Amino acid sequence: MKQLNHPQRTSTIICAVLTGLVISQLSLAEQDPTPKLIVSGQAVVADGGIESAIARATLDALRSAATQRQGQMTSQSIVSSDGQLTENIRLKTSLNISRMDLLEQIEVQGVVTVKLALELDEGTKDCPLPQLTQVVTTDLATPPNDSSYHQVDINQLLLDTEAQFSSLAKGGNFVTHRINPALNTYQTAWLASEAYNQADYHLAIGAQWLSTPTIEPEPSGLGSLMSSLNGLQDQSPNLMLTATFSSPYGADIDLRHQQQFTLPANRSISQSGAPIPQELSKQVAKWVEKSWRSIHQTVKCEGSYIKLSKIIDQPLWRINKGQKLGLEQGQKLLLLPQNYEDGILNPDARSAPLVFKVTQLQPHAALLEHVAGPDNITNAIAQVIVF
Repeated sequence: MKQLNHPQRTSTIICAVLTGLVISQLSLAEQDPTPKLIVSGQAVVADGGIESAIARATLDALRSAATQRQGQMTSQSIVSSDGQLTENIRLKTSLNISRMDLLEQIEVQGVVTVKLALELDEGTKDCPLPQLTQVVTTDLATPPNDSSYHQVDINQLLLDTEAQFSSLAKGGNFVTHRINPALNTYQTAWLASEAYNQADYHLAIGAQWLSTPTIEPEPSGLGSLMSSLNGLQDQSPNLMLTATFSSPYGADIDLRHQQQFTLPANRSISQSGAPIPQELSKQVAKWVEKSWRSIHQTVKCEGSYIKLSKIIDQPLWRINKGQKLGLEQGQKLLLLPQNYEDGILNPDARSAPLVFKVTQLQPHAALLEHVAGPDNITNAIAQVIVF
């Protein structure tokens, strides 16, 4: 009888082990919600030295990753006047990179091999903080009518709203700078040229009075007239706050959030201790928090973008990001130009990925040295990945 119990005991142990493995795998999946694609690339060490070989091996690894994704091939045939047929074939990949980590680099007998971990943007909203601080420019628009109407300082309300957006944005590695000097009686605007040049997004906050129904006095005596006027004075006006969020790098980012607020009734001078009633401040704070949560959910995986321009008569390029936003001297940058999906498998294309090195660092800009990829690029807007 004891011998018959052994298979049951063995089955129990196997089930327990399998259950443990499943739980362990689920735990690992929860710890790493963003799957990574591991790829390798190689390049021969040539005149550019080992640093150039590492950069070229990195681009080779990206091409290897692109071949593992779904792609599209287009062919164009052109017949010249003398009857010569030329056929251009282009490959487009669905590879959409959000982050890249260099896991390993080795050199054996003049050949460099690198191993990369790529985080791909596949609709996931679990993203790390952006590598470079994102700049959000802001401006404020007051109502065309009296901004202090009904004992509420609308200028101050807009400034408080902007400050609340700024505080929430800071937690996601965003920084805000106001460029509109319309409210400079309260604060001065940041230097507009620097803000415009580095802006990743723009936030416009405006206020607008909403029309309220009027009360027509009935011509039935002085008492009725006074009663109607008192009713008109007791009406609370409605104010609409609007926050629009956009990006100069993508027309698809155009977000709008609005909320209507009913201002409190007029108070006596002794009761008017604050320019903005506490209850109104709480309502606005809730709206700001809800709006920013929605905005951040939309843009937090967008990545960082730069403007690249060639310096005339020098082997250097300039970008509009610098030390203030997180760049460091000597860092290597992978630049993914717009439509890089077309160029990643066509190394000679102008939209092919490039590798640069930060050689001169400034507070609001940086000078780059070309390391790998096409070197005939003059001006471009590109996604930047630090590695």
